[in-house]
Amino acid sequence: MATTIRQAGPAEIPLLRELATAIWHEAYADLISHEQIRYMLHKMYAPDVVAAEMQKGIVWDIISCDGRDCGFISYGPDGGTGLKLSKIYLDAASRGSGVAAIALRHVISSARALHKSSVWLTVNKQNSRAIRAYEKNGFRIAEAAVFDIGGGFVMDDYIMRLDL
Repeated sequence: MATTIRQAGPAEIPLLRELATAIWHEAYADLISHEQIRYMLHKMYAPDVVAAEMQKGIVWDIISCDGRDCGFISYGPDGGTGLKLSKIYLDAASRGSGVAAIALRHVISSARALHKSSVWLTVNKQNSRAIRAYEKNGFRIAEAAVFDIGGGFVMDDYIMRLDL
C-alpha cells in the first residue's frame, strides 16, 4: 500500500473531523459508549480546538493510502524532553497493512529532529490491537492512568513510551 503523510492546515480541519467521526464510530464502538464517543469527538475535534492546537504548534498530519485519505496523526513537544503522540487513527481498510508503522516512524523521526529523548502516548486499556501494534514498534507500557475528561466520562488508559 503506497502511503504518504502530509501536514494539514486550517483548510483541512473539516477533513480531519470527517475522518475522526468515521474512524471513531467504527474503532471504539466495542470499547466505549456511543455517548462517550460523541462527547469526545465534540471535545477533541471541534474546529476551534483543532485550529488552536495548530496555532500552538501541534502538528496534524493526514495519512493517504493509495491516494485515498485513510487516517491522521497529531503530535507535538510535551514541554519537557518528550514528544507526545496525541492521535493516530486509521480507517478499518488500512489497519494491519503496515501503515501504522510508517506513521509511527514519521513521528519518531520528528521527535529525533527535535532532539527529544522519548515519544509517548495514551491508549485505552481495552484496545489490545493498538497495544500490540505499539509494542511491535518498540513502545512499552510505562504506567496506567485514569483521566477525568468531563461530562461524567473518564479515559482508562495505559501510558506507553518509546525511549530514543
